[in-house]
Amino acid sequence: MLKHFLFLFLMLFALAAHAGRFMPQNVQVGQINGHNYPEVKIGGEVYRLAPGARVYDTFNRTIIPTQLPQSAKVFYQLDSSGYLIQMWLPTPEEEAGMGR
Repeated sequence: MLKHFLFLFLMLFALAAHAGRFMPQNVQVGQINGHNYPEVKIGGEVYRLAPGARVYDTFNRTIIPTQLPQSAKVFYQLDSSGYLIQMWLPTPEEEAGMGR
């Protein structure tokens, strides 16, 4: 009985880990072309990170902005003032579908 409970628990935990990420409707797609905190160059634009900006890695964990690669595809969101408020590094599956 304990084996069945443990198996069920592990399966539920694994399903939650692969559930996918939810991103806002106004998320944009771009390519990081370098960064120097607190600025990030995406495409041809240089954006300043907003106070409290969040950066998520491929496992949806928050990382500090200095951990960003100098070149990578990203999903990003700007706030109403034009500051970079959220960024997501895409998983390989998300990156394959970025041609939207």
